[in-house]
Amino acid sequence: MKVIFLAGVFAASTAFGAHAAGTKLTQAECDTLWNQANPSGAATITQAQAQPYVTDFKAANLDGDSSLDQKEFATACKNGLVKGMGSSGAASGDPSDKMAPAEKMAPKNSSGSKY
Repeated sequence: MKVIFLAGVFAASTAFGAHAAGTKLTQAECDTLWNQANPSGAATITQAQAQPYVTDFKAANLDGDSSLDQKEFATACKNGLVKGMGSSGAASGDPSDKMAPAEKMAPKNSSGSKY
């Protein structure tokens, strides 16, 4: 039982580590996101334009100016700093206040007590 638990903990920590580092997108995905962030076809995008796509603007902004050019965006994408629109982490559906409190969901012990 301990081995299964430890394997689960390891798998969860590995998955979290991969998520924290960012998911690397394909070149085609990066190009598509650049075009979405830059619909006017300008040479650079602002931090506000990059915000929905770039997880760490400072790290992506290699020259330290207030914008990203396509080369900086592509490098950020290769380094896992660009996310697709489907991975924003925003939830949809019912507000969390409609969820049952964890206390009500806690398993009961053999005496019927929750603790």
